[in-house]
Amino acid sequence: MAVPHNALPDWELATQVAKLWPHRRHESNFAISLLCRIGMHRWRQLDLSTLVPNHDIVHCFWCARVKIDGVVYDP
Repeated sequence: MAVPHNALPDWELATQVAKLWPHRRHESNFAISLLCRIGMHRWRQLDLSTLVPNHDIVHCFWCARVKIDGVVYDP
């Protein structure tokens, strides 16, 4: 039986959400990778309000990091 998304811990939710959007690390250059390493990400909004209500979920367009409710996860 599948566990509802709203019952998952945030780190596990971040792992599953990271699979929904392919990160662009392979297309990035050295400067963009450096920006992500120092914490300057290019955040994009995911509209997952129907799957995971009451969570603000964004992902970095340049790397695999996901931010859920202001907390950054690196799956």
